[in-house]
Amino acid sequence: MYQLWNHARADLNRREMLRVGGLSFAGLSLPVLLDRNRVTAAPKVARPASFGKAKNCIILYLSGGPAQLDTFDPKPDAPDEIRGEFSTIATSVTGVRFTELLPHSAKLMHHCALVRTMTHEHNDHGRGSYWMFTGVPYAGSVSDVNSMSRADMPHMGSCVSKLSPGQGPMLPFVLVPHRMDVAGGRRAGQFAGALGPRFDPLLTGGNPNDDDFKLEHLPLAPSEAGDVVQRRAGLLEQLDRQAQQMNQLAMTQSIRDNQAKALEVLSSSAVRKAVDLSGLEAKARDRYGRNLFGQSVLLGRRLLDAGARLVQCNWQRAQGKNGFAWDTHWNNFTAHKDDLVPPFDQALHALITDLEERGQLDETLVVVAAEFGRSPKITRSNAGREHWPECYTVLFAGGGIKGGQVYGQSDKIAAYPATPPTSPADFVATIYHCLGIDPHTETHDHQGRPFVLAHGSPISPLVG
Repeated sequence: MYQLWNHARADLNRREMLRVGGLSFAGLSLPVLLDRNRVTAAPKVARPASFGKAKNCIILYLSGGPAQLDTFDPKPDAPDEIRGEFSTIATSVTGVRFTELLPHSAKLMHHCALVRTMTHEHNDHGRGSYWMFTGVPYAGSVSDVNSMSRADMPHMGSCVSKLSPGQGPMLPFVLVPHRMDVAGGRRAGQFAGALGPRFDPLLTGGNPNDDDFKLEHLPLAPSEAGDVVQRRAGLLEQLDRQAQQMNQLAMTQSIRDNQAKALEVLSSSAVRKAVDLSGLEAKARDRYGRNLFGQSVLLGRRLLDAGARLVQCNWQRAQGKNGFAWDTHWNNFTAHKDDLVPPFDQALHALITDLEERGQLDETLVVVAAEFGRSPKITRSNAGREHWPECYTVLFAGGGIKGGQVYGQSDKIAAYPATPPTSPADFVATIYHCLGIDPHTETHDHQGRPFVLAHGSPISPLVG
């Protein structure tokens, strides 16, 4: 299977992909009528009640890789050069401890399931993220992964868009607020890849923490009535121009279908309400933290309310004085203490408690993940921790997950799994399972080539 994608990559022009990255206006990729004729489900078998329990999913993606020892897998008995600077605190589950930086999340452990044995072999951000988003290791080089291609495997959100998009009106798959790219490149695995542009995600753009935030890629003022939006000839003109490009490459069905979906999104009162953060009371926004990530999580939750099925909130390097996200090669402890963990802790607590109070936690899968963890041994010259894919932690809550448990154990210094390892394929399969999609389903890309969604299996103790 991997060879198929590798050979296909050579046959596609990357510049063409960038030019026709999706039917868009101002950069918005717009999934339209969904083709379910080329989907082959695996044979029906008895499944636990957790299958399909999640109506939707929100992923908090901590780009750069948080240090497992300084967050969810502390080792208080390890030597100083491993343990780090932080003490530990009890959680709501007896025997499970977090570092002192996570007081709010610690109160919610009874809702959560930790997986402390995540592992893979890619020690760079791009390929590590690709594996976590698709469940498949990247076949190319470290430099190739920064050039998105229509030969890439699709992000799981794009597969959800194709196989089980929900009722809308919001597009099924949304990235908030931006992709995670490098200068001059677009990292693979974040879009629909070989599924084709109609299953690409919506990128909200902008800074949700702005008082007057609006989606950059929707020509939409939240207060405008739907009939006003539908009269916008400019939108149709933009769609027509884009369709001309795509029709030349035979990569679209019908411009009228695309226009209809665009107008459905733009004229929806649910969508207008979801994106209008300026209309919320200050205390509602303060609860998530008045920072880029906190408000991204708030926006993500509201997009679920508007009908999105999978929303991924990406931690951006722009947040915090260090500017390196969770990629703490230096100043690891200062960054975790001041810039990283407190805003994350506040946002996660607000999200889970909001969902619980609204009666939505059982039907909303919450996931906290990253491309890898950080090295157990501290780099003393600059107080940093390095990339470490050999062992790291992810968190699940709600949406069919059995809370109050830790699956798997790392060794004494959180360097390697001490119990059977968990792969990105298992991680992706667990998300599919909770959303009601058999992870072993075979579907086809936009050129008719078959592939299986996930080569792993749902993590059984988490889902029953």
